[in-house]
This record gives sequence, C-alpha cells and structure tokens, in this order.
Amino acid sequence: MRLGCLAFLLVLLMPEARTQDWLVLDMMGTGLPSNTVVDIDSDSNGVVWLATDWGLCRWEAGGLEVFNVGNSGLPDNVTRCVEVDDDDALWVGTSVGGAARYDGQVWEVFNTSNSPMPDDQVNTIHVDHQGWVWFGTVTGLACYTGSEWRLYNSSEESYNGRILNGDHILSIGTRPDGLVALGTLNGGFHFLTDTSVHFFTTFNFGFFDNTQHAVHLDLDANERWLACPAGGLVRQVGDWYGGSWFQYTTFNSDLPSNALKDVVGDGNGGLWLAAQVGGLARRYATGSYQRYQTSNSGIPSNQLNCVHAAVDGAVWVGTYDGGAARLDPASGLNETLKPELDFRIWPNPNEGSFTVSRLNGKWPASWRVADALGRVAAQGIAAGPIDFRVDLPWLAPGSWSFALYDGRTTTVRLFMVH
Repeated sequence: MRLGCLAFLLVLLMPEARTQDWLVLDMMGTGLPSNTVVDIDSDSNGVVWLATDWGLCRWEAGGLEVFNVGNSGLPDNVTRCVEVDDDDALWVGTSVGGAARYDGQVWEVFNTSNSPMPDDQVNTIHVDHQGWVWFGTVTGLACYTGSEWRLYNSSEESYNGRILNGDHILSIGTRPDGLVALGTLNGGFHFLTDTSVHFFTTFNFGFFDNTQHAVHLDLDANERWLACPAGGLVRQVGDWYGGSWFQYTTFNSDLPSNALKDVVGDGNGGLWLAAQVGGLARRYATGSYQRYQTSNSGIPSNQLNCVHAAVDGAVWVGTYDGGAARLDPASGLNETLKPELDFRIWPNPNEGSFTVSRLNGKWPASWRVADALGRVAAQGIAAGPIDFRVDLPWLAPGSWSFALYDGRTTTVRLFMVH
C-alpha cells in the first residue's frame, strides 16, 4: 500500500450534542407510508424527496404528498434511491421496476424491457456535471448520456473493455475531469476513467473493506471519503492514483460505529455520517466529532439508512424504523469547537524518532502509535515534561497515527516515516 500523507489529523473527544430542534416525519404523525426511509434528496426550491420501502414522498413547507403505483407512474412501491438533477427533475430507483424520471408532470420509466438497463433493481442513481445519468444495479453499472447507453460489468463485454471487479454497485461519485468512483458489494472500491479501471480489495491491496455503502468526493480538498459497513470511514488524500489512504474507526477516533451507511459533505469542510446503529455524527474539518443519538437529541432512531444536507442548511436523516427527521439549521449546527488537548509532532516526516510538544491538556497522559489499519505498534505513559521523546526506529515507512489521551480528551495526529 502506498502511503504519502503529510497532512495532520486532529480528532477530539467532544461533549455530547445538546438537544436540538428536530422535525420528525413518520407513519403515525404525518402519514408517511413507511417508517423505513432509504434515501433522501432535495431540489433548488427546497422540495425534499423521500424514498421509502412502500412508496415515494414529496415534502414541501410542511406538506407531505405520497406517490405509489396506484396514483402515479411510479413503477414499483419499493423504492431504493432518489436523485434530483440540475433541472429539478427527480430520478427514482426501485427494487423490481427499474428507474423512473419525474419532471412534475410526466413519468418516464427505464427498465430491462424498454432500455439497455442491466437489471430492474436499481440501488443508486447519480447525475454528473454534464447531465449523464449513472445507474448502479445488482448486475452492473449503466450510464445514459442522453443519446447512448454504456454498460460496465465484470465480463469481457463491458464498455470499452473496462472490466469491473464486481457487478453489485452500491454508490457512485463523479468529478468534472471524468473520474468515476464506484462502491460495490463485496467487489471492492473502483476508480473508473475513459482509459482504465483500478480497484482496491482486501486481496489485491489490503484494503479496509470490500463493500462501500457511500462515496463522497471533496473537490475543494482533493479527497475521497468512503462509508463502509465494517471498516468505518475511509479517506484518500492527494492524487486518486497513488494517493494516501487512512481509516477512521471507533478505535482511533470518536466515530460512533464502524458500520456506516452514508457520508456527505457539510459545506464547511466537514462531513455528516449516518451510522447503521450509532445515529448521526458530524465530523468537523478540525477532526472533532459531534453525535446525535436518541439519548441526547430528538432524532427518532439510532438506526440510520441515509443522511442528506439540503440547500437551506438543514440536515435530513432517513432511518430504518423511525421515519425521516430534519435537524433545524438554526439550532447551533455551526458552533465552533475548540481543542481541549493539543500537541505537535516534530520533525514530521521522521525516521520513527520524534518529539511530542504539549500545547495544552493535563498530565499524566497515555499514548499509542498505530498503523493505517488501526493496529497498535507501541504505547506508553507520558508523565512530563511538556516535551517528551518517542523513539521507534523500527517503524516501517508509511503513514502512522499518534494518539494522546489525558483522561478526558483523545487527540490523534498523523505522522510520516520515510
């Protein structure tokens, strides 16, 4: 594994979030057709679309409209994903009915009987910067350019010879330069270009997880983020081809769970994370985390399927058993979090021997050094003075994390060994 990150990571254990203002949409209170909400998206006018396992919902200004097979052109009541394009038209993926586009008046259905769609189970839909629509199905990837279909799969018939390592596509992200990022079920993570396919698995790369529920491409920071069902949060920095990888888990960060369902940007360099059993978490650009769970907020369930950051600044979550919920943007989402424990490592990069300079925090403090997979290589107790020396000349070249815990706060920074 090639690792070359010179950036620093700061992870702070923050106090739990105070009670926030949540709006809950569910079967009992608002007439939601199901309390299982699998995906959420919104348009430029603030209209929010909710995909459930028994119909599609449109929410606007407090009003809820339900679409199903009986009252609309929706081809299947079991919806799996929603995506709003630049024209504010809605794309819907279903379990057995293929995909459909709804412009507010007309429904247009794409399935295996009327189009080259590879399968009628559509897990995810992504519309790129040029209006091309990408469909992730259980038997491959399809791209509809408006004039042609391009089909990608694990066979030799894959478009332009770009053979994938897995056909069950779960997540899609694209960049204006043409890079396509694909998350699969047990097939590894893929980078697809016009000229190549690169995939990362536990077998060929020692990758963190062979399944990726969601992918977020941060164009401003030139980073890729992955939400994995067992491997937690995975980050790539630098160039996509040969860039540095790092994994965040409950062991080396304040991540609420290693089973993540979704990840989106918060608009301020941070992330919103939907955990399968750990509720909602916000990862600030500083590396600190804030949790929203049933024990400390108005979120209706800790079992989340998705998270969506709307244009008005609100944050929506879809849950497994509690419906959907909207976190009010005026209830302290952008509060500034200050480090309670800070230090620096110098020199960085180094050859395994370095000095830790304490900037604040209490003594004594425990420390540990771990590799990019979170495996502990060394640990100890620092009783003082303010600066102390760590000598581990046997560390292999690459990216390592140094964690310091003073009994209240944990801080982790990356350092490089060359």
